[in-house]
Amino acid sequence: MRFHSYMAAAALGASLLLMPAMPAFAAEQAPAAASQAAEAALPYTYTSQQYGYTIQCPQKPVGVIPASALYEDRKGDVLIFDNDGYNIKYAWIVLTDAFDNKSVPDLNKLKEADAEKLLSGIMGSNGYEGIMLVNLNAKNKAIYAVTAKEIEIDENGDGQIDGVAKADTQMAVAFFRTEKGNRYGVELIDNPDLRESSLAAFQKGITTLKDVDGKQLMSSKDKKVKNVKKDKKDKKNKK
Repeated sequence: MRFHSYMAAAALGASLLLMPAMPAFAAEQAPAAASQAAEAALPYTYTSQQYGYTIQCPQKPVGVIPASALYEDRKGDVLIFDNDGYNIKYAWIVLTDAFDNKSVPDLNKLKEADAEKLLSGIMGSNGYEGIMLVNLNAKNKAIYAVTAKEIEIDENGDGQIDGVAKADTQMAVAFFRTEKGNRYGVELIDNPDLRESSLAAFQKGITTLKDVDGKQLMSSKDKKVKNVKKDKKDKKNKK
């Protein structure tokens, strides 16, 4: 079973809470993964004026569409880095109000037994190949998972496996609260296969997501307006 959890451990910090029932890390591969994650370049800062967050990205998105275009009734942005027409090849989906506040307790205060119960429940109901609790930083934890390539199906509810469904692609996902208590989910689309480089960038990127206040948003908006005016002036002078 292919699972990239060792990359998550390396990229998101040495202190990691692993559940006994969860897939183990490929320890011999972790140092190389850590190096790749640390070297992942995230030169572009994306600021969401609508939802009030910033996140460091591997490049400037070639397009941004509402999350509701992919998930009905969901709020957030789809940051598209590569596409082929309407086919999204590489993107991050940033969801706001991503999970129910009451159903997911404070991840930073969970005891190991409670964390194992929570993750097992989430894994069982979502078809993940693996799931874990990871440190975004010294004070904040996140749920990190990778969707399964193959999902066992109980078609009649008798507890017996009747078949296996194969997914065309896999996704990496992360769910967490910010310092202000906002509930975010970030998902990686990387078609047709998850690349180690895109996983490393994603794992590093989610650690950079921050809430921004009104003044910061206005400042960012002003800078964009100035840059647009400058570009227009430069083009005019070239003519």
